[in-house]
Amino acid sequence: MRWIVSTGKDIVVDNSQLKARLNYIRKVTDAEVSDWKVMRIKGYDSKKFLYCISNDGINGTFITAHIGEVQTICSLLEVAGGDFVIANSCIWEKSLDKHMLRCMMKFNRSVELWFAKQEVSVESGCMLRQCTTLSNLGRFGFHTSLSERQLFSKRRNGFMAAVREAFVKVSPVSLLGD
Repeated sequence: MRWIVSTGKDIVVDNSQLKARLNYIRKVTDAEVSDWKVMRIKGYDSKKFLYCISNDGINGTFITAHIGEVQTICSLLEVAGGDFVIANSCIWEKSLDKHMLRCMMKFNRSVELWFAKQEVSVESGCMLRQCTTLSNLGRFGFHTSLSERQLFSKRRNGFMAAVREAFVKVSPVSLLGD
């Protein structure tokens, strides 16, 4: 499985947090995990993203980044071609999650998209946004979302069972009001 993080200062603060994130991934997957490597994406600074691989036999991608970055990463064939993508990110725009899934499904009809549980925040101008707040540095040594903490606590049930409890699966179907 691929694990991708943005190196933005509000996501990766320092090297000790990167090491702590690797340790978290090892515990969640119960697998060997490679060191962090630089991921190169056309149009982005060469050190904008880091990735590691967990040797667990799972064909998926876990992304911790801002929503625009997640969209870019999900447009990559090697990501959209996997079994699933987990986006540890804010949604921000209504139905953007559904749009992203539909775009990935053009390449892979069976791909699943999961998003971190969202909270509603009030932005300037009284605009409501769906977001996931990275907080709670203490337990893991890096800022985590509620979904990451739940994934960790449910990991003994198996990785995908824990994902089903900790993240929200995106449906490609739009209902009235979506």
